[in-house]
Amino acid sequence: MKFKTKNVIIALLFISALCLACIAGFFFGKASSQDKLLKERELLYGLNRASIENMSVEGDKVYVIGHMSPDSDTVCSAITFANLLNELGYPAEAAVTDAPNKETAYILKEAGIEAPPVLKDASGKSIFLVDHSEYAQAAPGMADAHIVGIIDHHGIGSVTTGYQVVYEAKPIGATATIIMLDYMNYGVEIDKTSAYLLLCALLSDTENLTGTTVTESDRQALKILANLAGVSDTDALYLTLHAEKLSYEGMTDKEIFFSDYKEYESSGYKYGIGLMNVIDMESAKALANRMKEVMPECMSERGVDMMFASVGMRENGEKIESIVPADEFSRKMFALAFPNYDEYDGTSFIFKTGHGRKSKFVPGFTEFLSRQPKE
Repeated sequence: MKFKTKNVIIALLFISALCLACIAGFFFGKASSQDKLLKERELLYGLNRASIENMSVEGDKVYVIGHMSPDSDTVCSAITFANLLNELGYPAEAAVTDAPNKETAYILKEAGIEAPPVLKDASGKSIFLVDHSEYAQAAPGMADAHIVGIIDHHGIGSVTTGYQVVYEAKPIGATATIIMLDYMNYGVEIDKTSAYLLLCALLSDTENLTGTTVTESDRQALKILANLAGVSDTDALYLTLHAEKLSYEGMTDKEIFFSDYKEYESSGYKYGIGLMNVIDMESAKALANRMKEVMPECMSERGVDMMFASVGMRENGEKIESIVPADEFSRKMFALAFPNYDEYDGTSFIFKTGHGRKSKFVPGFTEFLSRQPKE
């Protein structure tokens, strides 16, 4: 009996030791897997950072700047990407082409930061473009600048270089989303202020994720940025931003037209489109008539072949847009390019399901002009 008891005890001790070894092996294996994952992640961060090692910088800093008539996406993207470059060891400074609009000014005030300085001449400076790649939309002197990189979510523009350049373009809702992804890809923490700037830019440029170019990347970015920024109600934040964007109080009609204005060059033509938003159709018609009156002066001032105002409002979840041509030539060319409008009231071509500048207007007009280039 004693012999059997002894054998049982030995067997139990053996099983216990085996279990302890398995448990230890499990945790060691788990720790090793985590360690391996961390090493792989660090390697990935390093490889992503290495992708900008050959950025051809001249001078003591890189100026990060967006397009003319700067909106929230272009300003906030410039600020946050300049911060990222500094974190990665590349001296950088955000700049703008003009004073921020009311919405952007509100965002910067809430974030507790100053607006970037206006870059009056880009000639000879190292420039990183965000939210555009068109000379026609760029700061003065950009054709003589040393462009080191471009981050954009529009079509390929007219900017070219003869040397290696960082080029990152994605067909998504906002440049802010691309900037957020770069922070993550480079393994750099997004601080609360930067998260707030990117969140507001994303809300503004995608119209609270209702825009036609919104992707799953934008939707997930919104959740991540809201959490990092400590914003629990993004809908309420968007409504506040939208109210600031709709406020044209104290602005002249020309200032309203140029508040969100972009120029394009295609097949020998140069044309400009100004965007504005209102709360209802009555306001849309009133503003369209005002833009019709002021655009000939704006057109002469900018020296373009064609000019348009796009007045938008939302009704029952749909974006209704009224496209106002500045003159008869602009009207004729637009009607030929987009014959499927819902209504023409003598002032505006009305599209009841939207005619976004980024998603429909510019791509469609570029294709139309390519079939009949300017002689």
